[in-house]
Amino acid sequence: MSGDLEREVSRTDMVDARVAAILRAKSGMERLRLAHEAWELAHARLTAFLAARHPDWDRRQVQAAVAKRISRDSS
Repeated sequence: MSGDLEREVSRTDMVDARVAAILRAKSGMERLRLAHEAWELAHARLTAFLAARHPDWDRRQVQAAVAKRISRDSS
């Protein structure tokens, strides 16, 4: 990986200090709820995207593709 790309990737992996402070102030249950809501949103958006991109797929095929993507299966 080139140096510029490595810097760009590492920058996207970092949490902004203000966001980190806000999250630290929340209870564990609140942080868990936020994480779950983010996962639900990503799942719903990915489902809609793949269903629109592959109108010939049935529901089972779309869900299998979503599960594969979310689990980071690259095969």
